[in-house]
Amino acid sequence: MDLASLEKDLDSQNLKPVYLFYGQETFLKERFTNRIIGMVDERLFEFNFENLLAEENQVSDILESAQSMPFVTPPRVIAVRGVDRYTAEDLSLLSEYIVDPNESACLVLIADKPDFRLGIFKKLKKMGLAVSFDPPKGRDLVTWVKKSGASRDYKITTNAARVLIELIGTDLTSLDNELEKVCLYAGSKNEIGEKEVRAAARVSQTASIFDLGDALGGQNQARALAALKDLIISDHPLSILAMIVRHFRLLFKTRMLLNEQASQAQAQRALGLPAYVTRKYINQARTLDLVELKKGLIRLQEADLALKSTGIPERLVLEKLILDLASLRPIRRPET
Repeated sequence: MDLASLEKDLDSQNLKPVYLFYGQETFLKERFTNRIIGMVDERLFEFNFENLLAEENQVSDILESAQSMPFVTPPRVIAVRGVDRYTAEDLSLLSEYIVDPNESACLVLIADKPDFRLGIFKKLKKMGLAVSFDPPKGRDLVTWVKKSGASRDYKITTNAARVLIELIGTDLTSLDNELEKVCLYAGSKNEIGEKEVRAAARVSQTASIFDLGDALGGQNQARALAALKDLIISDHPLSILAMIVRHFRLLFKTRMLLNEQASQAQAQRALGLPAYVTRKYINQARTLDLVELKKGLIRLQEADLALKSTGIPERLVLEKLILDLASLRPIRRPET
């Protein structure tokens, strides 16, 4: 079952007696689970809803709850989290239930990585009752942001959605929280553009590290120190150093790919990053050659040693590092 089919079930309030929600996108799994829970009559909630955890409940508890009839009016909803933690033997009991389930109940089985070699998971997938929740990427993520805005009665431009992703990152929980702030800021406006997003959304660590990288690449010491200040507000110096190290290692790898005349698509596959992030690394890597990037990595090692073994104030160590990195010589373009 795909998300569109699940949406159709929920919109028509025609719930299946069993669903398997699986995948790494916790935000979406919880959102759809909560939509199903929301169909329980709130006056009968304590009778017709049960939340079970695999580490606290046996399969017999699930079966007892699922086989119970709803009080007064359906549906009766049972949400079971961590179902992939049960043993194959335990799951075989559940496998028998899904063949002849209680039609007045909705059993939502929630998992991260179910083993589809096991009978119950294989059966649920074959029956079209297994829904995969994977993080949306690229255009799908932009579409998700726009749909989330539409659900709040706001039209978000494609460019505004891209800017929000650039500022916040790809985590759906963070995006949703920031989108709520942007909508509140927009007020009675029906359309949200880049201006509203930049005014209301906070800047994530990802955006700050790229601001820092852009400033270093442009040898703009003042801007680099300002970006460092933004990072210091919420992070430990060693965490900030780790982010800068990762950033420079990716720059080094990107520079090597550019030297090999790799395309953006090839670079994206090699780096394992979203397209818009890959473009940023390519733009920054073009300003420095491998020799200068190696110098930067050596200075990062020296800063790591200074933070861990000297009494020099941590902020001073990082500020000196930033000034050093901003002094790396950019590639000189031939004059035309």
